[in-house]
Parts: sequence; structure tokens; C-alpha cells
Amino acid sequence: MNKRVCLGLAICLLLMSLSGALACKQSTVAGICLPETDNQYVLIYNSVDELLTGDLTDTVKISDLADLYSGKEIIGLGTTSRPHGGELLFISGKCYWADPLNEGRITELSWTSDERLPLCAITQVPGQDTLVFIGVTGNIHGWLVSKLTELSIPLAAIQIEGTFTDVDLSIADRLPQNPNEKLQATLLTVGDEEEWQMGGFYALRSDDQAVITVPESPVHIHGRTTDAGHGGHVKHANSIASTVTIYPIKQFILINRVPAS
Repeated sequence: MNKRVCLGLAICLLLMSLSGALACKQSTVAGICLPETDNQYVLIYNSVDELLTGDLTDTVKISDLADLYSGKEIIGLGTTSRPHGGELLFISGKCYWADPLNEGRITELSWTSDERLPLCAITQVPGQDTLVFIGVTGNIHGWLVSKLTELSIPLAAIQIEGTFTDVDLSIADRLPQNPNEKLQATLLTVGDEEEWQMGGFYALRSDDQAVITVPESPVHIHGRTTDAGHGGHVKHANSIASTVTIYPIKQFILINRVPAS
């Protein structure tokens, strides 16, 4: 059993043991016990580093997430088990899919869908203890790393809305099927000034980055243009003027099995 599996199980056991301090409720999500306060954790199926080595076995159905997250203030991201996986953005109570075969055109997915997701990280964000920054400009990834380092926040959900140019997107096409394959993606730059909505996560620690962000980067964000014309994994974006909301998160719960050898 690898260390991240141990961590996920340890967190679940800890939460179950703290029934006097944190009430637990039975969830339809894989039958696990989750804390009563939904905004205290990020729920993760699979980890980014193992997905990138071809571990596609840890899946969750969109419909299994509906009770906890449909119509609520959420932030999340992921991909699908489709032949052309695409990119997912969970935000404002909805689930959006970016199509790698159509320049990331956005489709809203139904919460009743039984479609399986081999990567999903999602949280219900709190209505308090949030940090809001208005009029953010420049390289959004650089700004986020600088600000979150300054604030000494180890784990956070991020929501961004505003006007951007020169947005570089990577839209997952074929997911790796084994450790010898690499993810194949559609690369696209949206150069024109557009209104964007973005969401994702920040992790300070390298072990956490392997679970929730992309290699060698503490920031992992997905986005969509508000006209639904483009979307996907945001590699770079230049903010003309945006509002950034940072939600400090206490922990994540990882549902993850050891990859098949």
C-alpha cells in the first residue's frame, strides 16, 4: 500500500474517530464517512501523478456526487473516462466539460449522469473565512503563488472571474493507459480579450502537489469563457482585471488504490 493510500485511509479513520468533535454522516460517495461540515476538505478520486502513469481504476460517477455538490457553491476539476477525456470544471453548482476535439468548447454535464471520472477533486467552499482580491492583473499563476506564499496558506481552493488575454490551454485527449505512455492533449491559445471563469487548487507541499496539482507546480486551475466557446486546463493566463477568491482548506480526503502492476 503506497503512502498516499495510507494517508487517505488515515484521514478517514481520524474523521470517524472524532465523532465528538466533528459529526460524521454516511455519504453515497463510495460509502465513506465524511465530516458533517462539507467545507472542511477536498474530496479527491485518484491522484494526478498516478493518473499520469496510467492508473485509471479509481473512478466516481457524476451522479454519486450530486447530493453533496449539485447546485452548491463548489470548486473542482477533473477528467472523464471518454475516449477523448477532456477537462472538467466544477463551479457555481455546475459541472462543465471542455471538448479536446472542438477547441475546448464547453458543454454542461448533468448531475444525473452515470459517467465515470478517473480524476476528480472537488470541495464545497465556505461562506466565511474567505479572502477576496479585486483588480488583479498580470500572470495569474505567478500572482497566486506569490500571494499564497505571502499568506502562508498550505492548501486552498481558488475561484477567479474576470477579463483575460493570452490564455494557454491544455485539453486532455487520450489519457495514458500504462506507465510507458504520456498524456496526449490539444494545445490552444485564446489570445483575444475574453471574460473567463476559473477554479482550482493550490498546494504548498510537494507531496500534496503530486496528489492535486500538476508536476512541479503548486497551482492547478481549469477555466471556461463565459460564452462557453473555450475551456480546459489553464497553463498560463494574463489577467487584464480579475477578482480572485481564496478559500483556505484544512485537508483532503484521497480515495486511491495501488495501481495495478
